[in-house]
Amino acid sequence: MRTDRLSVIRISSQSIRIMCAVLRESNIDAAGVMAEAHVDPSVLTDPKAEIDGNTELQFQRAFIAVTRHIPGLWMRTGLRYRVMSYGPLGLAVLAAANVAEGLEVMGTFQALTFSLMFYCVEYQDGAPIALLADDSHAPEEYHEFLQERALGAVTMFLNDMQPPRFPIVRIESRLHRPPGWENCEAVLGAPVLFDAPTTRWVFAPGAGSLPLPMASPVLEETYRDLCAQLIDAAPNRDELLSRLYEVMVRSSRGFPDARSAASALGISERSLHRWLAARGTSFGTVVDQVRFQRAQEMLTKSALKIDRIAEMLGFAETASFSRAFKRWSGMPPTAFRVMSR
Repeated sequence: MRTDRLSVIRISSQSIRIMCAVLRESNIDAAGVMAEAHVDPSVLTDPKAEIDGNTELQFQRAFIAVTRHIPGLWMRTGLRYRVMSYGPLGLAVLAAANVAEGLEVMGTFQALTFSLMFYCVEYQDGAPIALLADDSHAPEEYHEFLQERALGAVTMFLNDMQPPRFPIVRIESRLHRPPGWENCEAVLGAPVLFDAPTTRWVFAPGAGSLPLPMASPVLEETYRDLCAQLIDAAPNRDELLSRLYEVMVRSSRGFPDARSAASALGISERSLHRWLAARGTSFGTVVDQVRFQRAQEMLTKSALKIDRIAEMLGFAETASFSRAFKRWSGMPPTAFRVMSR
C-alpha cells in the first residue's frame, strides 16, 4: 500500500482478522486492541468486510505495541497470510501462466496487499532470480514489524505459487537477528542470512518458468481487470458510490442484496436507497450496470456457456439472464458473443 493512497484503497479485512486471532492465542485482549485502533469490531464477524488502508495501518500500529515483547511472533503471524488472503490479487496471481507472470501481477497490483513494503522482482538475462522488499518509504516505527512479518508472509505467498515449497535458495533479511533465531530456517524451509544490505528471496535457477497449478488466461485477465478497477477508481467520483461499486465487483458469484451492501458500507439500507435516489439512480441500476459489465467480459473473453455465465451472475434461470442482457444491450447474449469476436 502506498501511504498517499491509504484513504482511497479498499482492502479485505482478512489481515486484521489474522492478527486478532494471533492476539487471542497469545492471551492478549484483541477487543481492547481493536478499540485502541478505532476499528469497528464487526469486521471480525463478516469475512467479506472491507476497510481502507488507514484502518489497516492503525491496527498494525496497535498490534505492534502489544506484541513487541514476544520473540518471533511477527514472523509466525506472517505465516498465516496465504495467497487467497489477498482476495482478487491472490486469484490473479494464481491464475497466471507461470511464476514470472504471477510475480508481475503481484508487482503491478501490490497496492492491494496489506503491507507498506515495496516489492520488486530482480531479473538476470530476462529471468526472475529474486524478490526484493524495500521498507524505505514506510514510517520507521513499522520497519521491524514489516520485515519480520514479511519473512513468513512472503515465504508463504511463494509457497502457495509452487506448493508445497517454492524453490528458494536463501532468504536475505535486513533484520538484526542472531544466527538460528527462532529456528527460522526450519520454519521457513530455507537458509536465512540476517543483517543483509537488502531483503531478498533468492530463487533457484529456472523458478520463473515453473507453471502455476491454477493457470488460466481467462481468469487471469478477469482478475487483473478487477484489481485495476479496485485501484483506479476515479478520484472525482462520489466516494460512497465508488465504494458501492467496489462491493459489487468484489463479489465472487452473484451480488449482495441492498441490506448486505449497506452493511458493508456502514450505513442503513434505508439510507443507501435514499442516497442513491438523491443521485438519480437506484440499487437495482447499480447491480445491472455491474452485471452488464461482467457479462460482456465473460462473453467476449471466455468460452463459458451461457447458462454458466447466468449462474455466475446470480440469475436463477438462463432465460432470465438472456432477457436482462437483451434489455441492456438490445441483443441476446449469443448474438453479442458472435458480433464481438
